[in-house]
Amino acid sequence: MLNKYSIRTKVLIILSSTAILAAGISSYLGYRVAREALTDQAFEQLVAVREMKADHVEDYFTHISDQVLTFSENRMIIEAATAFRTAYRNIEAELALDENQIGENERELRMYYQDQFLPRLNANLMEEVPLSDYWPEGQTAKTLQHLYISSNPFETGGKETLDESPDGSSYSRVHALFHPVLRSYLENFGYYDIFLIDHETGHLVYSVFKEVDFGTSLLSGPYRQTNLARVFLAARDASTPDFVRLEDFAGYHPSYGEQASFIGSPIFDGTEMVGVLVFQMPVDRINEIMTTHAQWESVGLGKSGETYIVGEDFTVRNQSRFLIEDPGRFFADFGQVASRVQVETIQKLGSSIGLLKVKTEGTEKALRGETGTGRFPDYRGVEVLSAFRPLAIQDVNWAIMSEMDVSEALEAATSLRNRVLILLATLTILIFIVSRAFSRSLTRPISALSETAKRLAEGDLDVEIEKTSEDEIGELADVFEVMRSSFRDLVRRQADSIEALSTPLIPVHNDVVVMPIVGSLDLERVQKIRETLVEGLHETGAKFAILDLTAVRDLDGNAASGIIRSAQAARLLGARVILTGLQTQLVSTLVDRDLDFEGLESERSLQSGIEHAMSLLKIENS
Repeated sequence: MLNKYSIRTKVLIILSSTAILAAGISSYLGYRVAREALTDQAFEQLVAVREMKADHVEDYFTHISDQVLTFSENRMIIEAATAFRTAYRNIEAELALDENQIGENERELRMYYQDQFLPRLNANLMEEVPLSDYWPEGQTAKTLQHLYISSNPFETGGKETLDESPDGSSYSRVHALFHPVLRSYLENFGYYDIFLIDHETGHLVYSVFKEVDFGTSLLSGPYRQTNLARVFLAARDASTPDFVRLEDFAGYHPSYGEQASFIGSPIFDGTEMVGVLVFQMPVDRINEIMTTHAQWESVGLGKSGETYIVGEDFTVRNQSRFLIEDPGRFFADFGQVASRVQVETIQKLGSSIGLLKVKTEGTEKALRGETGTGRFPDYRGVEVLSAFRPLAIQDVNWAIMSEMDVSEALEAATSLRNRVLILLATLTILIFIVSRAFSRSLTRPISALSETAKRLAEGDLDVEIEKTSEDEIGELADVFEVMRSSFRDLVRRQADSIEALSTPLIPVHNDVVVMPIVGSLDLERVQKIRETLVEGLHETGAKFAILDLTAVRDLDGNAASGIIRSAQAARLLGARVILTGLQTQLVSTLVDRDLDFEGLESERSLQSGIEHAMSLLKIENS
C-alpha cells in the first residue's frame, strides 16, 4: 500500500502513526483504568447507601410491626376496643333521634361531603366521582360522622382535636376517655391514623383522624375493597394474638386519594377476640428515610443520585428526588418515556408515590429476589449506575434502588478523557512536526544521492557526490563516489576502445591499408577518420588507402565533404585513395555537394578495390 509513496512520506507515515498509535493506546488504557476505578468506586458508594437505607426501612417496619403487636396487647386498647364497640352499637338507642333531627343531620353531613370532601378528592383524581360512591350505608355511621365530622367545630384536617361531642352519649364519654391518649400516641409515633374495628361487623368504631371512613363497615360499606379492608379481614381471621398483617401502599380515597398503607393485629382479651387494631402508615417517614430529609449529597449521592423503593406493581413508594428538586426538568425527561395519563396524574397530585412506574432491568431483578449492580436507563430514560436488592419486609414484595447518573458518576473520567484527547491532539501535531523534520533529515542525503544517480544515469560522470554524514548514508555516498570514479574510468576506456574500433586502419599489404567505415557519420567522427588515416599512412608509408563505405548508413553533405577532404589529405602524403562500396544515395550526396574528386578512384566493392590496388602496385613494381 505504501509502495507508491516516497521514502520521506513512508518514514513520516510510519513514525507518526507508530508514535500516535502508542500515545493513543496509552491514553485509552489510562482512561479505561480511571473509568473502571471510578465505576467501582461509585458502585461501592451506591451499595453502601443502599444497605444503609435498606437497614433503616427494614428496621422501621419491624419496629412498626412490634408496635402494633404490643399495642394490641395493651390493656387500655383492649378496654377501648370493647368500650367503643359497645358504645357504637348503643348510640342510636341512646340518642333516640327523631326523623327531623336525622334529616337535618344528614343534610349537614351531605353538605360536608359536597363542599369539602368531594372537591378535595376530585382534585386528586383524573375523573370526578359521585357522592353515592362514598355515602355511608348505615344510620349509626351517619350519626357518628355528623357528630365528629360535619358538626365538628374544627376545620378539615384538624377534626382529631375534638375530644368529646356534646351529645351526652356513652360513645362520646368513651371517646373523651380514650381519644386524648390515642391521639397522643399517634402524634408521638408519627402515624397517619389509628383505627379500632369491630371484628364481627367490620365497623370502624373509632379513628383518631376522623375521615369519611369513620363509622363505616369494611364488610359492606363503600371501602370494603380497599387495602384497609384486606388488613382487617386478615387480622379478623387470625387465630393467635401475635398475628400482624401489612398491606402495601395504594390510593386511599378517604385520605383524598393519597397513598396509604395499613398494618393491623387482632385484639384479644384472653382467648376472646374483641376487635382489630390498625395503623395507617405515613408516607412521610419513608420519604424522610429514603431522601435523608432531602439531603442526598450528605450521604454521597451527589447531584443526581437517589434511593427509592419499588413495589410489586413497579411503582415507587417514596417521592422522586427529581420531582422534589426540579419538577419542570423531571416532567420534561419523564414525559419522553411515560404515558400522558401517567404524567398528568403525577402532575395533578404532585406526588410520585404509587404512580411513578419504574420497570427497569434493576427493578425486575430485585423483585425476583436478586441482589446486584448494573448500568441501564432509569425511569427518566437516563443511563444510571444502580445498586439494587429486595427488602426483607413482611407481607410485601419491595425492592430498594440506589442510583446515580452515569454522567455524574464518571464525570472525572469524562474530564480526564477530554484532557487526554486535547493532549493527544497536541502530541499528534508535535509528533507530526518532529517526524517530518526527522524524515527530512533522513531522506535529504538519500534524495541528493538519488539526484546524483540520475545525473550519472544521464551520462554526467563528473558530477560531485557530497558526503553529509558519517552514518550509513555517508558510507553509501563513499560507495557511490568509488562507483562513479570506476564507472567514469571504465566508460573512458570503453570510449577509447570503441573509438579505435570505429575507425580501424587495417594493413592488407606493406603498401596497402584498408579503413572500413561503419554506421552513421558526423563531423566529429569524420575528423577522427582523417586523423587516423593521416597518422596511419604516415606511420606505415603505405602507397594505397582504401576507404570502404559499404556499411555507412547515413551521410549528410558535411560528412561527405569531410570524407573527400580526408582522401585529399591522404593524397598529400603521396598515397592513392580508392573509395569502395559507394551506395547510390551516397553517390548522389557526394555529387550534390559539387566536390573535387580529382585523383580519387572508386571500386564497386572492397574486394575489387583491394584487387585494383594490388594490380596497380604490381605494375609500379615491375
